[in-house]
Amino acid sequence: MSKAICIHGHFYQPPRFDPWLEDVLPEEGAAPEHDWNARITKESYAPLAWARRLDGTGMITELVNCYAWMSFNFGPTLLRWMELHAPETYTRILEGDRQSLERLGHGNALAQVYHHSIMPLATELDKDLEIAWAVQDFRTRFGREPEGMWLAETAVDLPTLEALAKAGIRFTILAPRQARAILGADGAFHPVTEDSLDTTRPYLVRLPQGKSISVFFYDGAVSRAVAFERLLGSGENFWTRLSGSFSEGLGNIATDGESYGHHFKFGEMALAYVIQQAREGRDEVGLTNYGAYLAAHPAMDEVQIHENTSWSCVHGVERWKTHCGCSDGSHPDWVQDWRRPLRRCLNYLKYYADEHFFKRGGAFFRDSGLALREYGLVLAGSEGLEAFLERQCLPGLEQAQRTDACRLLLMQRLALAAFSSCAWFFDDIARIEPLNGLTSARRALDLLAATGGPDVEAGFVRVLAEAQSNMRDEWDGAVLWEKMVTPRRPSLKELAAYPRRFPAAGDRPEMAWPGVRLELEPLGQGHRLRCFWTRTLKEETAVLSGPEEFSAHSRHKAEVGFRLAREHERELLRQSCLLAREMAPLLSGFAEGQSVSQELLAMQIPGLVWNWLFEGVELPRGMQDSLASWFAVNTGIRKLLERLIEERGTEMALSLPGQAHALVELITRSRHLGLSIYWWEVQNKVMAVPNRGVHVELCMLLGLSVPEV
Repeated sequence: MSKAICIHGHFYQPPRFDPWLEDVLPEEGAAPEHDWNARITKESYAPLAWARRLDGTGMITELVNCYAWMSFNFGPTLLRWMELHAPETYTRILEGDRQSLERLGHGNALAQVYHHSIMPLATELDKDLEIAWAVQDFRTRFGREPEGMWLAETAVDLPTLEALAKAGIRFTILAPRQARAILGADGAFHPVTEDSLDTTRPYLVRLPQGKSISVFFYDGAVSRAVAFERLLGSGENFWTRLSGSFSEGLGNIATDGESYGHHFKFGEMALAYVIQQAREGRDEVGLTNYGAYLAAHPAMDEVQIHENTSWSCVHGVERWKTHCGCSDGSHPDWVQDWRRPLRRCLNYLKYYADEHFFKRGGAFFRDSGLALREYGLVLAGSEGLEAFLERQCLPGLEQAQRTDACRLLLMQRLALAAFSSCAWFFDDIARIEPLNGLTSARRALDLLAATGGPDVEAGFVRVLAEAQSNMRDEWDGAVLWEKMVTPRRPSLKELAAYPRRFPAAGDRPEMAWPGVRLELEPLGQGHRLRCFWTRTLKEETAVLSGPEEFSAHSRHKAEVGFRLAREHERELLRQSCLLAREMAPLLSGFAEGQSVSQELLAMQIPGLVWNWLFEGVELPRGMQDSLASWFAVNTGIRKLLERLIEERGTEMALSLPGQAHALVELITRSRHLGLSIYWWEVQNKVMAVPNRGVHVELCMLLGLSVPEV
């Protein structure tokens, strides 16, 4: 085929790991999910791994792993989180790359600079670390060397391309307006613009030190249509625009991967439709990836780039250091003069962290620079910490010295993490992204002092104080540091209590549903779970939510509360089931159409529903109808039950064919109660069952096509 399409998705989330606990704490804006990583995984990353294709009657006929057909890069810190918290989706991502490698000889996955730092603003050391750690992470996860690497915000200069080439990276992707001139047949460079640049072929950038690297420029117009113009609203429109945007060569687009499902609901289905059209060879257009296309069509035309530019700032890279006017647009009257002191104070910290690392590290490491560079192997999980220390540290170190060696490495990692681009991307320093960056800096400063380095916090804060928030007049950087950043640092007591299954002695955490409250009461060396049945109809959340502000005490307590709630929801449900059975005689009036007090009903609803769905306890028809009406206006219990019922249904789907009839009953009864359960994971499990056509009724209820047996 003379035409090929490459669809690239850039998948990234700001680093959310707490720098003390090494886990993501609750984020209330992500409700009902625990945090934004979890929410966007549910809305985008997982749907892309199991994208629905429908037949002409609207039934699901195939689940497409889009990662096997699209080019993509994932941020290493995001993949680390997914490996721990979304393992099935993580596995599909790795499998997608493996399948594309088998099909094309080149995998779909690209690496990404480790912390999503703006590379033209980074020092030479930081450039090398961001790239080296990214390569080590990629090699560990995907089992091969990366051919390409995504630059944060496509921010580029020649030293960055030099660093990529030095690391063995063959190509990167840039925005079309980052091309400055093309070498013509006459031997002279001729200026190009976004409109005049031919984006259907790769270009070669010759670098000052004699190396070269290939660059793909994505189609700007079609990429913008996907990201901002709702092109994903129709799979057919998406295909027509893509395939019709070029006459030969490579049609390639690049957008945030979150466009598919998170920004545009069901966007992954539009992508699955496009994938199927290309698989069928429609319009003689096929699908490829950048590595495969470059191997078949090596870059011949030489290009010069506009240095210190990016895709998301028309002023170059000013968005990450000055008030240039670029923001998310939600507050057009706000100013971002805070960006300059934020970068200056972090540069100040990094200067002292670097100086101290190499000065102090000489007492611990055989080669401090090599140890720092290869620390990425530990971060990726390909080498254990003890084995790493044995290989990198000088012989004969005492345990306290080895501990300080680890602290130095962690100090460097957190100082780098503070430079994640999202800290400057939006419109105020009091947002969660800059505060997260400053929290990493907080821990790095602590580690700097703890390992015998200079105490530079006062100088750091003097610079930060020049940053002024738009949200409140009294909020400058120094106030935010004192009130919102430093209090995130947990006490030794909190650190000791965090990994425990239950809170420390003396705590009395609790959770509540309408009509019932659960309390964990200290008792001797353990805890006793106590249930209190109330007569209130007030809607309360079943899971403790995060605080409005970001103090460590409240955030860590929210995490303990969240875990406690999830661990004991089933115990609360069991108590409700017992009560419902004990009080069943009082509810017999439903059989004759008599009314029952709403207070009494509220206390027993979880148990009533669960007993009917799973325990074989009958409900009078009148009660079923009453519950359906009650759920229509009382969403707290409904949403909780929907989640728990879907979890049980997924477990049942793993036991097919034995649970097929029970699963049919569960879905039918849940719908009769007005419960809105998507049954997304159940659909995935049933679609994977061999000979699913024997389960006709179940397939029809789930909206799955029924193949011939």
